[in-house]
Amino acid sequence: MARVCVDAGFLIGLFDESDQHHPTAIRHFETIFGESSPRHRAIIPWPILYECLGTRFARDSRKVTLLTRHWNFLSQSDRIVLLEDQPFREISLADHLQDRFRTLSLVDRVLRAMILDPRSLFEVFLTYNAGDFADACRQRRITLIDERSIVENYGIH
Repeated sequence: MARVCVDAGFLIGLFDESDQHHPTAIRHFETIFGESSPRHRAIIPWPILYECLGTRFARDSRKVTLLTRHWNFLSQSDRIVLLEDQPFREISLADHLQDRFRTLSLVDRVLRAMILDPRSLFEVFLTYNAGDFADACRQRRITLIDERSIVENYGIH
């Protein structure tokens, strides 16, 4: 069983039928977390939830329905882990204020800090914005799955 950290792009694609990544996100969800898949755990950092579940999301009943369906499926089988961001906030904010070369959001900097954490918080990172995370995943030998990935080729099934 792998611990699969999910990025906002995946969740937005999963819950928003109009998102360009919706078909891919559905396929990835079914392959990685679906009923016939192994019992991988979804690692969801708190900042990702804040980024995804804003006011516009909350006002769209279709998105809330999709979220509820997928969330309940995973939580009923104890396959959701909410990852606390407290240990990564200050270093990520300092990095954000000092680094003028990378145009990354604070949320993305927190995610990079989680990826680079030597405690190995997860083995797989699922994002549709691979360019911001590929180097960190390579450095920590974390499997990166993006919108072009065929999950069956990654050995996590």
